[in-house]
Amino acid sequence: MRRFGVLLLVMTAVLAASAGCGGGSGAPAPPAGQLKIEPAWTSCAAEAPTPSGPGLPGPADAGTLPRLDDSFQPVAAVVCSSAPLRRTDGGQDLVATESRAEDVTALVTALRLPDERLSGGACTLELYLPPFFVLLDARGRWVRPGLPADECGKVRSEVRNAVQGLRLTPVAGRPVREIESSEAAAAGCGQQWSDMVWVAGAGAGADSGRAAVVPPGFDGPEPVRLCVYRVPAEQQRTGKPAGDFVSGRYLSDEQWSGARREIESAAAAGPCTTPASRFAVLHFGAGQLYVELDGCRRLLAQAADGSQTLRRASPALLALLAR
Repeated sequence: MRRFGVLLLVMTAVLAASAGCGGGSGAPAPPAGQLKIEPAWTSCAAEAPTPSGPGLPGPADAGTLPRLDDSFQPVAAVVCSSAPLRRTDGGQDLVATESRAEDVTALVTALRLPDERLSGGACTLELYLPPFFVLLDARGRWVRPGLPADECGKVRSEVRNAVQGLRLTPVAGRPVREIESSEAAAAGCGQQWSDMVWVAGAGAGADSGRAAVVPPGFDGPEPVRLCVYRVPAEQQRTGKPAGDFVSGRYLSDEQWSGARREIESAAAAGPCTTPASRFAVLHFGAGQLYVELDGCRRLLAQAADGSQTLRRASPALLALLAR
């Protein structure tokens, strides 16, 4: 048994929609067209959108679909969702789940409510994105109904509460994609990481003229972790290149001492616009140091005042990280 509902806080993406609910009064125009009754439900894999992330919110057209009327008498609901699932080998997959609910009385009642009149007043910025769900009748036919709106033009709270209150029984599941490999999990490295050296080099927040300082905490009792990532060609030169996990390990005390010396004695980084195809991240707790392993071969550390600084990664540092 599982309860399901999705509530996402969206700021900039919904400003226009939120502001629109204060632009007048009266009821929104009801969706046009008759309720479309499909002959037989197949599966979430065949009918629902391809999951792209946890929750699998329904498409934004849910409010424009024809509303549930007396031409269709639901007896059950099917909800299509997705969520991360940890594997026994330590890796993690995004898994799509098809679930069924038999008691849909509250949901049907909520779906048959009318739209509220637009208030013309101030509205909050949260935007409810419903899961993809359908209703089934006793003959196995199904519909995907539209959702009634509240005074701000958002999904009525009665519908939200009814969806969240469904008693769901999973009936099918399938892995969609790998979120984290077992190797990345074992190494303590994320499956993906952003190349912050490129980000800093493209902006105005980093200074290449001051000496690099290792952030506090890197000399604690725990060893420093090294994670290496490869940047696909299509990610290079983007605003925030995403690298894919290649390898990870801990540095010995001797290796870290050598790396620290090279970082704090690194020369200034000259102008360069060649993107890296591989980069390393040195972790200790919440702190990170970044090193491009090719391309411009720069490192991103801190200056004495705590600000970011770009320096040139020496051949000795690159060789140490490649061991």
